[in-house]
Amino acid sequence: MFLLIAEQINTFHVLVAIVVFLLTFTLITTEKLPNAIAAMLGGVLFVAFHIISQDEAVDYIDFDTIGLLCGMMITVAIMRKTGLFEYIAIKGIKITGGNPWRILVVLSIVTAVLSAFLDNVTTVLIIVPLTFAVADTIKINPLPLLISEILFSNIGGAATLIGDPPNIMIGGATHLDFVDFINNNLPIVLVVSVVTFGLLKLIYYKKLNAIKVDTEKIVAFDEKRAIKDKKFLVKNLIVFTIIMGAFMTHHIHHISLATVALGGGFLLMMVTKEDPEEILKEVEWPTLFFFIGLFVIVGGLEKTGVITYLADQMIIATDGEAVKASQLILWMSAACTTFINSIPYTATMISVIENMGEAAGGNVDTLWWALSLGACFGGNGTIIGAAANIIVAGFTQKTDYPLRFKEYFKIGLPLMVVSIILASGYIYLRYFLL
Repeated sequence: MFLLIAEQINTFHVLVAIVVFLLTFTLITTEKLPNAIAAMLGGVLFVAFHIISQDEAVDYIDFDTIGLLCGMMITVAIMRKTGLFEYIAIKGIKITGGNPWRILVVLSIVTAVLSAFLDNVTTVLIIVPLTFAVADTIKINPLPLLISEILFSNIGGAATLIGDPPNIMIGGATHLDFVDFINNNLPIVLVVSVVTFGLLKLIYYKKLNAIKVDTEKIVAFDEKRAIKDKKFLVKNLIVFTIIMGAFMTHHIHHISLATVALGGGFLLMMVTKEDPEEILKEVEWPTLFFFIGLFVIVGGLEKTGVITYLADQMIIATDGEAVKASQLILWMSAACTTFINSIPYTATMISVIENMGEAAGGNVDTLWWALSLGACFGGNGTIIGAAANIIVAGFTQKTDYPLRFKEYFKIGLPLMVVSIILASGYIYLRYFLL
């Protein structure tokens, strides 16, 4: 009797969880409500229907991610006042001759490299203000540049252990180290980068090159005038270097990235004597609350067994074949992280893969690379697929060029599918054929 009632309650919770998730996703994709409101309402409904308790909802929120974002938003808000972004923007414009396509290529390469050696969240927090400064200077729509930067933040982040949250989580759960990620992921990252540039050229080259840029005006630009207070700039650079150094040596001191980012942000606020009330107004609070709601929703899907059920079906579908297992994980990871955040998905899949080792013929490492590439590249599919995407979109909402779900989807999804096709061939050739 009691077991029957419990089973009925569980079924009800599963159905409600799926309905609330689909409703929230619909509101986000159709832009009927701002992302933050849709996600937070979805999270509240999960608690209101007792799918998860208030305490469980808090536990599902990844405060490391929230703290990292908030800390870096504070740091970037202060650094904007130095004029450094404008200085680099003018310098870059002069180097490229103001050619919009060349600027897109340069900023995308910088984004990919920084994403590999920092993390893609930190990278876009640095690059996006710079991009707006460049676009404003030469009077162009910044969206092609920003879309390309989103793509390359996720592509570049796949190359190393510290480049993307899924890789950090995989590295922590396995014996794989920094060198392993470079050896296994970097080759396909380079191939995908070249192909992506080729496809972006087909999409944007004519449109960008049709823009007439006043070259005489560009030559006359004086980047040195952007820096008005050198002492203020030096203070910012010193603290920023400390923050970056702490990020790069995370594997040594084991201080959480959130602690480093928040500590660095408030240290910079103290050193520069900036007004906390003014600086905190610059934090993208809607983006942070969107993340909070999203974590609660996906946590509810985990608790009800929806995500675990999907993962279990993957185990059954592999039928003990290593090739099939790796390909299924790659494509399933790409499909899932296109629509849900990669962090909770990766956390679920880590335990699944550990149980799939025997079914994969002992070749567990191949499954880790499939998960890594699928989760990282899959984030390019939609504007909510990865943290970097959401942050870039959040930055644009207060501008004249807001990045909408549909506009990004038309570019991001096809290019993501191409990258997964390339990764699929790479995994098969490298680990099973050669």
